[in-house]
Amino acid sequence: MKKILLLGMLTIAMASCKNDQKEINIVEEESTTIVDSVEVEPISEFTAAIEMAHKKNLFLEKDGVQYDFSVAFGGNTIFEGVVTQKTDGSKIHMTKKDGSVIVFDGEQVYASSQDDLTNPMTRFHIFTWPYFFSMPYKLNDPGTIWEKEKDMKWGDTTIPTARLTFENGVGDTSDDWYEVYKNEENDVLQGVAYIVSYGKGVEEAEKEPHAAKYNEFVIIEGVPFATNWSFHNWTAQNGYTDQIGLATIKNINFVSKDDSFYAQPDGASVVSMPGE
Repeated sequence: MKKILLLGMLTIAMASCKNDQKEINIVEEESTTIVDSVEVEPISEFTAAIEMAHKKNLFLEKDGVQYDFSVAFGGNTIFEGVVTQKTDGSKIHMTKKDGSVIVFDGEQVYASSQDDLTNPMTRFHIFTWPYFFSMPYKLNDPGTIWEKEKDMKWGDTTIPTARLTFENGVGDTSDDWYEVYKNEENDVLQGVAYIVSYGKGVEEAEKEPHAAKYNEFVIIEGVPFATNWSFHNWTAQNGYTDQIGLATIKNINFVSKDDSFYAQPDGASVVSMPGE
């Protein structure tokens, strides 16, 4: 009888232990990784081909570029001197033949000469010629707007072009436009048709559009540069026509300059926008 009671108590105890056991569920928590996404605007095949032909990546690896520059229209030289600029175009330093200096420090334009301070062409010089020089690398800058590619007359042939315009507030003259011509064989920048609305407005500027033709390329540390720009009258129907000006570029070198080189020169003052 005792054995039966013991067996019964043991059975009840074991059943009780089983009931007291808790069921443990293992739950794997899902981990979420948040990745910041940056929306990148795609560039056109037209501009990508020009950038590749001009070795944009190689050019932008350099800190700055320096060259002797002169430009004349109607037989009169309107600028002559040494130009130094950051390869990204953010800062520019110009030393004129007479020794006077014009500087863009990324925010303001400064001039050391009183004549340059009052000359409405001073800001035009420091922004226009460096832009023409580095144009193959500026095609996809912020604020650029591209129209669809089409073929247009250029000299005795017809080659691919696309029109470049700008968002409001880009540069001193965001209303300007460029008709960009690409060499069909090697994709280099063949030339540009353009208007200059600086100081006169778009309506007046479009009465006399011009073209710059890039000639006589040289290779400097693997990067091609045009060393001769001929300026012409231009129409959409005939392309460039009679020549009206010429720019020459010599002694092109890649350089590295401290930021102080692009700072406000001693004795220089701010060059105001026209009308200010």
